[in-house]
Amino acid sequence: MVFWIGILFGCLFVWMAVKTGFYETWVLLFNTVISIYLAVFLGPVITNIVPVARGSAYNNALCMIIPGVGAFLILYGISYTLFTGQFSIPFTKKIDTLVAGFFGFLTGLLVWFFLSLLICIMPISQHTFVSELDFTGGFKQTGLPYIGWWCDMVNSIVASEDSEVTSEQIISALLKSAELKPPDRQTEPSPPATPDNIKTAPSKDSNNRINDSIPI
Repeated sequence: MVFWIGILFGCLFVWMAVKTGFYETWVLLFNTVISIYLAVFLGPVITNIVPVARGSAYNNALCMIIPGVGAFLILYGISYTLFTGQFSIPFTKKIDTLVAGFFGFLTGLLVWFFLSLLICIMPISQHTFVSELDFTGGFKQTGLPYIGWWCDMVNSIVASEDSEVTSEQIISALLKSAELKPPDRQTEPSPPATPDNIKTAPSKDSNNRINDSIPI
């Protein structure tokens, strides 16, 4: 289910890429990759720093949306001001059609899988309809390796050499924290003792009186 919806997103971005051309599509793919990388690696850090975010059920998703959307808007503004808004580089028709369409398809998949990640780490993933579709399982099979490949490629360039944390480890931890814990089985407390529910056992004298009153 997740994969096929991603195909539809990819086709939508192919149509957009063919209309805009290779130059603008390449810039869009670059901005999207960097934004999602920052969202994945900075989201858990923001969650630990901001104490208010820990009390919300949507803390992980919100802390990923903030750096992701913020970085994309900043990068888009810079790229439009310095590059795409100032001049355009002409390419051959094949490059503007085939290569741009391919880059657009990659961008569409990346955007959809990031949205799928946000859905998986929000309480909506525990909804009956979403659980029956096995949305989280489908994301783990297709979306997790795809996002992990792009983020690890960026991380290998910008991170220090002794860094051993991978994006798949971070995403897996986010998915694990979003899973519902089994409810604890607790015994119901016994009702308080009241005169109405206290039953006293009959004494021996009363039993003897009852037996004496019974005719033989």
